[in-house]
This record gives sequence, structure tokens and C-alpha cells, in this order.
Amino acid sequence: MTTATRVWVRFEGVGRDFVAKQWPIPNHSNSFTPPPPDARALYVAAKKSFAINRPGDRRPLQLPFSYAKTWGLDEDAYTDVVFARASKKYCLRFIFNVEHTLKSMEFDTFKTYVRLVKDAKFHSDYLEGRKGLPVPVHYGIWVMNTGDWGGTVMFSLTQYCGISWNELRSTKFNTEANRINVGRAYEKLHDVGIVHGDFKSTREFRHAIVDLFAPGLTEKDALNGKAPCYLVGFSEASANHSCTPRLPILPLDSCPSLHEVGCAELCSVFFLLDFAKPPLENSLMSRALEWHTEYSKRYPQVENRYVLAAQRKRFYPQFLPLDPSLHVSVPNVDDPYSRVLITRDIHEDDARQDDVLSSGLQRVAISGIDSLPAEYRAALAKHKSLGPQFVVAF
Repeated sequence: MTTATRVWVRFEGVGRDFVAKQWPIPNHSNSFTPPPPDARALYVAAKKSFAINRPGDRRPLQLPFSYAKTWGLDEDAYTDVVFARASKKYCLRFIFNVEHTLKSMEFDTFKTYVRLVKDAKFHSDYLEGRKGLPVPVHYGIWVMNTGDWGGTVMFSLTQYCGISWNELRSTKFNTEANRINVGRAYEKLHDVGIVHGDFKSTREFRHAIVDLFAPGLTEKDALNGKAPCYLVGFSEASANHSCTPRLPILPLDSCPSLHEVGCAELCSVFFLLDFAKPPLENSLMSRALEWHTEYSKRYPQVENRYVLAAQRKRFYPQFLPLDPSLHVSVPNVDDPYSRVLITRDIHEDDARQDDVLSSGLQRVAISGIDSLPAEYRAALAKHKSLGPQFVVAF
């Protein structure tokens, strides 16, 4: 299939189409996902499609298209990335009048340009093609000449993900189930060593996007935390993040310390999602912490993300797991510290296979089941969905 190097953008009522070319980021060689065929002609409606995050609470403010003409020309005026929903399925994040923006590194608009590019590079370097992560598909950065309408315009093209949690927090969708859904998105990032990096207050929940428009999603589903949740805005993110979370981001029955949560960013997410309760003696949280400490001491070769999966299964089974493709079994229920069995179908995600196998898990083919202890063979027999090969940690 030929990779698209041009897309056409039409703004309702503007009276002309603009042709955008993909921009090769300087000194950057990693690629982006090619735009699908239906992304090559993008349509931005005039109503409720063109917005900027307000200063202060950082909630979206709807704008007229005429705003593009003056964006960034007055250095005393507030400027931030303008974003738009295009053709219902895509999100465009704009910088207008680029020829003025790049005149000085001291301009706020130049800093906005830097954030846009850093976000794109991080996607390409660390998020591209990694299935299962709560991030949108990124199709690269594009540039178009719009003449006197908005000058030279640069924009990133990504999958449309929905409405920010920053906005939904003040609606009926601010349910416990949805707060858990937002917390899970941050947990999934940390599970693979990625820290978002731009999380200092509740207004930073603008980076958590909930797709209330997902196909087949009912309002009941949306209220019950079943809408897809994505994280965006990775200009401050870093990979190879090393933290050791000791608790899940869930409504707990006590109030953990930073040390007990095990990560500064996850601790901020936990408290800002209002999951803490007054300190309680002999809480389920304290027992979960004690179990995590002892289990990690007994089995130091097991990665922390799998210890957390086992902890979640043992102490918080009523909540969804972070990774539904992981199967967690406890062969010996009478011993709280018996080694749990964790399996994953290898063929579900070939891209993830090397990552999983390099983490200390053992790859076992069907022919190798007989070599496992009897209690593990019994636990495996419960998983009817296992494919021809699977991964086992025990």
C-alpha cells in the first residue's frame, strides 16, 4: 500500500480546501502509522469542533475559525494548541502562523511548537505499534500553507479519543467506575516503564480522554466505566521509568503514604481521583501491602507488574485487571504466599512476546505441561481459552 504524503483539510464555510504535506521531523528517523484512506480528506465542522484549553481550569473553549488568523501574532495574548475534531474520527492539534512562531525561542508560541514536536517524537519512539497501551494512534505532523487565513499551519494528526476527564469531572459521568478507568490508564503506562510527566494538579486530567462516542457504547456502559480511556500529551513523558508501585489505583479503605503507593505520579493520580479514605487499622490495604512486601521478598525474580497482577487478583478481584489477556490463578489457596500462576496467550500479540519473555517468565508449549507440578497443571486446566502456546510465571 502506498503511504500517503498529503492530506486535504476542509473547514466548513471557509470556502477553500488546504493541502497538507507530512513534515519530516528534523534529526528524527522513526516513523508514524500511515494515515488510513479516509483520513486523506479531513472535514472540520463549524460548530463544537474547534477549541482551545482555557487558562486556569484548562477546560475546552469553543472558538470560531477566524481565530486562526491572529493566533500567535500578539505575544501578550494567551496562546495554546488549538485542537479540532475532524471527520468524527480524527483529532488535529494546530499551530497557526508558524512563520511568526519560529522567529524567537522566547515566544510562548515557540514553546507550544516544541511541545507538539516532542509529543510526536515520543509517540514515534516509544508508543508506536505497542498494542494494549491507552494511547491514540499518531499519524505524524503535517504542514500546509493557508495564505491569509492562518499563515503556514502545522498540525499533528491522531486518532480522535473523546472528551477530557477534566471536563467530564463536573458531569454525571464522574462516577467511581470512571475514576477507576482513568486510574487504570496511568497504571498501564507505568506497567511498561512510561511516566507521563505532566501531572501536577487536577487540571492535568485534560490529558485523560474518555471516548463516550465509542461504537456500541450505551450511556449505562459509559457511566459504568466501560468507555475506552486514552492518555495524550506526552511532551514531558519519559520511557524506562523505574518505580515500584505497591498498591493499585483503586478506592482503598485507608490512606496510603507516597512510599506505600510506590510512585510519585501514581500517588498524585490516586489522591486526585479521591480514592483515599481516613486511616484505618487492620485495613485491607495494609494486608495487601504486607502481602506485596513478603511475596516480592520470597520471589525476587518475578517482575513487580506480575506481583501487582497477583495482588489485584487476591485482594481486589471485584475490579477489572489491568491486562485482560493475563490469566492469574492461585493453585494453593490455603497458603497466602504460594506462587501464583500467570499465563498469557503468546499468539495474541506477537509484538509483545519478546517483552514478556525477557521479563523472567517461562515460555511453555502444550507439550511441556506435564513437566509442571500437579497443582499448576490443575490450574491450567481451568483456562479453556489458551492457544497453542502460552507464557507461564510461577
